[in-house]
Amino acid sequence: MTNTYLPGQPSKAQLPDFSALPLGELASCTEHPVLSTLLPGVCERLEDSGGAVAFYDDSPPVA
Repeated sequence: MTNTYLPGQPSKAQLPDFSALPLGELASCTEHPVLSTLLPGVCERLEDSGGAVAFYDDSPPVA
C-alpha cells in the first residue's frame, strides 16, 4: 500500500475554463451512456453558478 501526501498549501493553479464548449449540443446528440446521464446536470449547473462549491472528500482534517 502506498501513502498519498497532500500539499501543505492550496495550489495557485487554476482549472481551464471549459464553459464555452457546446455541451448542450453534445448532450443532445451523444449516445454514450455516461455522457448522456451527466451532461444535462452539468449544463444546468453552468447556467446557475451561484451555488458552485469545490471540495475534496479526502482532504486532511483541519486542526
